Amino acid sequence: MRYAKSYFEEIQNMLDRIWNNQREAMERAVKVITKVVASGGLIHIFGAGHTQILSLETWFRAGQPGCISPIFDEGLFPHNGPKKGSALEKLEGYGRIIFNNHDARPGEVAIVISNSGRNPTPIEIALAAKEKGLTVIGITSMDYSKRVSSKHSSGKRLFEVADIVIDNAGPEGDAIIKLEGLSQKVGPTTTITNATILNALFVQMAANLQAQGIEPPIFISANLDVSLNKNDELVERYKPRIKYYNG
Repeated sequence: MRYAKSYFEEIQNMLDRIWNNQREAMERAVKVITKVVASGGLIHIFGAGHTQILSLETWFRAGQPGCISPIFDEGLFPHNGPKKGSALEKLEGYGRIIFNNHDARPGEVAIVISNSGRNPTPIEIALAAKEKGLTVIGITSMDYSKRVSSKHSSGKRLFEVADIVIDNAGPEGDAIIKLEGLSQKVGPTTTITNATILNALFVQMAANLQAQGIEPPIFISANLDVSLNKNDELVERYKPRIKYYNG
């Protein structure tokens, strides 16, 4: 279990670096998110490919805010064809099409997640959100992104577009464990660090709202023997704007 232990240790080291080095950026993000949720607004989350996992992690889940509005796109999900999804993420213009069909409003927050931060679709989501008056929080790997060039015509990467940038501490190429005799590293990392960052932001947002005398809009687990009226109320509150609640 030598390599399994190494993976645990590397992940813990990454989480420690995030907490020690990204606290100021996270505090800024929490402040903006809290203000938006307190005013009844939405938090929009976008990721492409496997990063869409983070939108699923935060949407309609126990302990998560009911005001999460995921910017899903079926074409970008790997299960619809990994080559197709990868090509669409690199297709300039596709991000604007996605965002223009999403109900986002000035003054709200868009969280855009991209480890390399180089592909056109997440960059265009961020640009379109800024143009519409949203605050953009970018979660990216600075080590990775600074080693690669942008594939968007603007020449910019996500960290050069976002208003607030949080480094997920991911290494170039994402995988972290080197095995003897194998050129490709194993053990992807950033699903764990991205989810931890997002969950930490929303935990603190909920605490801030509670301190202001505002009940945070948090879902209860459907598998507890308690009333689920709160969940129904949250769905009813937000479904006029979050289309996935109407399915």
